[in-house]
Amino acid sequence: MVDFCTCGAQLPADARFCHRCGKPQFADPPPDPEHNAEFEHRPGIEHSADDLRAIAAAAPGAVAETTTRISFHNADAVRAGFYTAIIIWILMIIPIGGAPGLMLKVGVLLGGGFLAVVFYSRRTGQMLTVAAGARLGWITGVLFYVIWMLFFTVTILVLQDQGGLMEAYKKQLQEANAPADAIKQITEIMQSPEVFGAAMLLMLGVMFIAFTLPMILGGAVAAKTLGRE
Repeated sequence: MVDFCTCGAQLPADARFCHRCGKPQFADPPPDPEHNAEFEHRPGIEHSADDLRAIAAAAPGAVAETTTRISFHNADAVRAGFYTAIIIWILMIIPIGGAPGLMLKVGVLLGGGFLAVVFYSRRTGQMLTVAAGARLGWITGVLFYVIWMLFFTVTILVLQDQGGLMEAYKKQLQEANAPADAIKQITEIMQSPEVFGAAMLLMLGVMFIAFTLPMILGGAVAAKTLGRE
């Protein structure tokens, strides 16, 4: 900032105009660092809706990346996954056995990831990438697993009141005409707390993979298909 105007008048600090001749001392007002820092979008910092709109005006790409990120922090993604998980649960409990029942369950799980991506895209108007669609399918699978765990726990508690889990399994095996040796081996396993606990953990891990993996594939396929459209 110059101390004197071209007319010779001495200027005070930060003067925008000359007090003698009225000549502007600079064309544009100086930037306000504090104002810019207020709306700077830093990772990990939450902003209000007004702040996000201000960021969008300065850098539209910054908000677009945030709104399309698929995670459990995305309310629309969780909502789409939860609604889909409920629909999947209703379809999965349809009493169809044998190969047709197995094919139905696999198809329902694959369709679950696909349906979650469709719900999300229609609600938000956003087209997901293949990776984002896979993440949404995974979220849907996790939510479905949680619902399944709740009903599984309730079933265990009910069986305990009706004579125990071991008796219920023995009854099911006998009704299925299972070999006596198989019934004996399962009974021995269930009578050992360590072995039974390890078997239950293994079963829960297998079920988690069986639920989430098809939905991941379904979500990726849905994102690819909708993207082409």
